[in-house]
Amino acid sequence: MLGDISDDEANELIALFSNSVLENFLNRGMVESKVFPVTHYIHVACYILYDQSYQYNILKKVASEISPEDIARRSKSLGSRLNQLSFYSLCMLYLHGRAQVIHDNLSKKKAGETNIVVEPETKKKETKFILDFWKRLSPNYLNDGQLTVKNKKIRCLSDDYITKLKDDMIPIDDNKELTKRLKQKIAHLTIYSFLSQAECRLSISEQGPYYFEGNTEPLIFKEFLDLHTGDEIFGIDMSGNMPYKITKIAPIPNVIFGMTLKDMKKIEFNDWSTLFADPAEFSSNITSIGIWTRELTHEKDLRYPENLGDLKPLSLDILEELSEFAKNATKELYVDISKWSFTKKLLFGTNLYANLVSALCTRYAGLEDNFNWTWAFDIAANKPLKTDLLDEKRIKFYIEKLGKKIKSNLDEKEVKKLHITALEKYQGVHPFLTRIFRRRKLQQIDPLYYYLQD
Repeated sequence: MLGDISDDEANELIALFSNSVLENFLNRGMVESKVFPVTHYIHVACYILYDQSYQYNILKKVASEISPEDIARRSKSLGSRLNQLSFYSLCMLYLHGRAQVIHDNLSKKKAGETNIVVEPETKKKETKFILDFWKRLSPNYLNDGQLTVKNKKIRCLSDDYITKLKDDMIPIDDNKELTKRLKQKIAHLTIYSFLSQAECRLSISEQGPYYFEGNTEPLIFKEFLDLHTGDEIFGIDMSGNMPYKITKIAPIPNVIFGMTLKDMKKIEFNDWSTLFADPAEFSSNITSIGIWTRELTHEKDLRYPENLGDLKPLSLDILEELSEFAKNATKELYVDISKWSFTKKLLFGTNLYANLVSALCTRYAGLEDNFNWTWAFDIAANKPLKTDLLDEKRIKFYIEKLGKKIKSNLDEKEVKKLHITALEKYQGVHPFLTRIFRRRKLQQIDPLYYYLQD
């Protein structure tokens, strides 16, 4: 039965995931957006996912219709809306929320409050379910069967899948003008994608390296998902709830770039589906490109391996269309978002982090219409919530609580050593994050995301 794992196994998974997150965080650094309160909205979303059992209640229903193994296998394609970034986020954001609540409870206990149960048995049960759900995803998605991207490669595609793409590749032949165009158009799409997703990379995914038979040049993919083609999200008409309008819509709902590369010193990926390459600017190393769009198929109709969605090859002409869309949409978004209130910006980001992965999972189960996904927009617009899974007062409490400036325990030497901006400069940071900066030996005894608590 899903979630039926021992305390020891749960603690092993928590330790494994904590170590993975530490490595990813310390290699990334902390960056706060100038447009959206990114740190603040992430921590609000994490509270919602754990404290109100929001993620558990949704995924419990999903698991009654489809197994996580099936979800993972049906995602083994280019342009899949669930991918390694999604699977990793499913566990990370939940454990992040759990750590926030445990830290709060331990602080209350330390301050002398009585009758504090740091982690009730019901919450342990929910955590075991989420951990068990997560541990069945990546091993059935990644070809190496790993829980995390330990080998710095993200490969989910079969050899047959890759072979079918070979004839769609267009040789570059040191065409500097074409590589310059490609670099520019991808930059336009990247700026648009970040802004449309509240300055996070939820709609950008990278994977590889793969190899065509008889070719030693690595093949990598960069995917841009959720290009704006209308007012429907998750099959629901969002025209009355979307916080922004884009008048000139995208010609296609997604675009996938495949690139073979020469003379690369390093090609590595992390669990957030992000590429780290040497040279970092590799446009002059591209030897061929392929461009595709994945035709939209409802996820409940996908089957592994015979029906994973159709890829349609595109000509180079699509670059100009996509670039024009991205530039126009970005301008519209900046003008519109600049007029938003702080609360509207925060709740837009909260919506993405609290809803997106769970909502996509419900689509695989055909249950997306069973839940309300507009609650964040409703709160921002002072409309009543249309869901009984959430408590609006608690959500507003999280926002206010995290809005107070947090004093960090780090001294300036530690800050400089880690090349990271001091936490006390941020609003919205939960103080449990100071645990990231403890000595490695202590991390092994007491992991970032806390062992199960009494």
